[in-house]
Amino acid sequence: MRARHCSLIALLLVVAAAACASAPPDRRSQVDGLTQRIGAMPGVMQAGNTFNDSAAQGPAYFELDVNVADDITGDQLAAITSAYLGDLAAQDYRGYKAQLDVRTDANVFLVDGRTVGNRDQILAQARSWVALQQQFPGSTVGLRATTNAVPSSGNLQLPDPADYVAVAAALDKLANVFGDLAAGDWTVSAGKQHPAEIRTSRRLPSQLEMELWRTLNSDQSIPHADVFTINGAVTAPLSVSEKMPADDPGMALRLAQQHLPIVARLPAPVLYSATNQYQGHIDFHGQATGPVTVLIGGCMKRNYRPSPAEQALIDRYENCRR
Repeated sequence: MRARHCSLIALLLVVAAAACASAPPDRRSQVDGLTQRIGAMPGVMQAGNTFNDSAAQGPAYFELDVNVADDITGDQLAAITSAYLGDLAAQDYRGYKAQLDVRTDANVFLVDGRTVGNRDQILAQARSWVALQQQFPGSTVGLRATTNAVPSSGNLQLPDPADYVAVAAALDKLANVFGDLAAGDWTVSAGKQHPAEIRTSRRLPSQLEMELWRTLNSDQSIPHADVFTINGAVTAPLSVSEKMPADDPGMALRLAQQHLPIVARLPAPVLYSATNQYQGHIDFHGQATGPVTVLIGGCMKRNYRPSPAEQALIDRYENCRR
């Protein structure tokens, strides 16, 4: 009995020692010091942090939260970001996840990761975030910097009453003024009064795609809103989703019959859908779960039986081996 008791104590000691060995060193004072230094920098209104190094509360991490002035300059934000990156390089933060979160109103600039090897690129993107707010006044701008081979990602929510024309103009400005951000992921949305959205990954829309965008949006003989997705995770290189205000299969078919000949002018494959959903009836595996869905130049997997009218569109535009 005594031997079993000693074995249990020894096991507990081993477990405790392993837990201590795996816990990262306490870096709260270093993070607090960094927060104070950044809080005193030009353009900063307030700085704070969220810190955890307790295994009981999850992975060790710290987040530096910085509220900046509305009129902050690109150089000021670059200096703040440089101070953060410099501290990451100077301190031993092994075992921690880290994030810089900079905000002004609803706009946000994020830098993820503990180790980064593209300092100059991140500083340039910090300046771009400020410039984006200046180029798109009244819009909400979010930008996550490129880190550790993960591309940048941006979100541009245009104000009311911006429509599809404003979305096209915004993407044109992104391509011409902010070309260094084009290879990242972008979501550009119109105002709530006139919904329209383009989502991109690794490239911005081509001229042909933007011509299609204008053509489909301008034809409102059947009311709808358009969402284009470029290089989506489970869709074709281009996905065209047309959302109607009601779940009306008959109206969806008429819209598809009207617009599919226009969409089919683009190089295949192109995924087209006309539904009451902004992303169509597509599941996480890229399978269609409801009408109307047509993969132009490809062969769409479905878990439903198309109506004769939808099957006629599938036979005309898809390329399935039979």
